[in-house]
This record gives sequence, C-alpha cells and structure tokens, in this order.
Amino acid sequence: MSAETLSTLECELHETKGAVDILDVLREEMEQWLEEAQDDSKHEALENVLGHIEVLDVEYRRRHEQVQKQLQTEK
Repeated sequence: MSAETLSTLECELHETKGAVDILDVLREEMEQWLEEAQDDSKHEALENVLGHIEVLDVEYRRRHEQVQKQLQTEK
C-alpha cells in the first residue's frame, strides 16, 4: 500500500473518531434537553433527534472500525 493511501486512511480514521466524539456530546446534550422538556411535542421532537443521532453514531462507529481494520492489515 502506498504512503498516500495510508495517509488517506489515517486521515479518515481521525475524521471518523472526531465524528463519533461529537455525536457523543450531542447525544448527552439532547438527553439532558429531553429530561427538561415540558410538553409532549418538544419531548417527541427531541426523541426523534436522539434517534437520528443514534443512527449516525452507529454508522460512524462502523466506518471507524472498518478503517482501523484496513490500516492494521495494510501496515
């Protein structure tokens, strides 16, 4: 594998890790807002946002693991 490909994979590894970290922070904030929601419509909207964050989190964690494996096999 070329150095350029390794560099690209390493960059993607850091990007996916950053995305996972940001999604963790967002989830924590949304969960706190959900606890503080006063009416049903706000509660439902925040549950929908949390569901979307969960889906994104699963996808970015999958991508992160994939890139990690790729890097390990190529080095």
